[in-house]
Amino acid sequence: MSEAFARAVAAGLTTRWLGRAHRHHPRTGSTNDDAIAWAAEAGDLGAGHGALVTADTQDAGRGRFGRTWHSPADAHVYASVVLRPEVADGRWAGLGLAVGVALRAGLSRWCSEIGLKWPNDLVIGERKLAGILCEARWIGAAPQIVVGFGINVRAAGWPEALRARAVTLEELGGDGIERAAVLVAVLEALEPVLDGFARDGFAAVRERYEAACVSLGRLVQVSLGDRGEAREVFAQAIDHDGALLVREGLGGGVRRVDAGELLGSG
Repeated sequence: MSEAFARAVAAGLTTRWLGRAHRHHPRTGSTNDDAIAWAAEAGDLGAGHGALVTADTQDAGRGRFGRTWHSPADAHVYASVVLRPEVADGRWAGLGLAVGVALRAGLSRWCSEIGLKWPNDLVIGERKLAGILCEARWIGAAPQIVVGFGINVRAAGWPEALRARAVTLEELGGDGIERAAVLVAVLEALEPVLDGFARDGFAAVRERYEAACVSLGRLVQVSLGDRGEAREVFAQAIDHDGALLVREGLGGGVRRVDAGELLGSG
């Protein structure tokens, strides 16, 4: 199964640089951790820009804030990509949102009604279809970013409690869908988005993100990072760098939310 998956990805991929170097694991802890370790290997052995890590299952898959990402075998896409920007500056702040735009475009062949929930989820209604986790660090003087994403393809192996909060491509009419085809589709959509983002930052995808963002124009509960503080705000717009612009109360001023989580509608 593992070798067949890797071969199918290689056969279908037509990208210039994204995913051309690929390590696939039948089982691993976390594809993000594997990508980080690969990038840290010495000399030419280290993962270059665009290197891809995938797995059939993860024992320690995670989302934002260290949450567990359930990773049953051969059911979903678990992938991480290594990016090595030539310039490390503020333009990379909205990278996760740009990746969401690309994943949505790649998955549109199976569903055209996917929404983007700020900052890192793809949803159908209130149910999660995919999630994104970007992790950045420095290797010497050079920046390194690992972009991880998980895409729900089949519901096999999920805890019963998760089924009410998550949705799969199979449920959306993708019977017989192949994980490799899903990964190829999103990588093909992701490469031009990353090219544009490296050049122009979040401005390259801002309009596309706002048009698909289901968080805007409604009252939401916002959790502000590790503090766990939650408050009801009106989600008004997305700022130039991907921050969420919110208004507190009637006639309240607008403030930025640079990092946090939307817990639901107010």
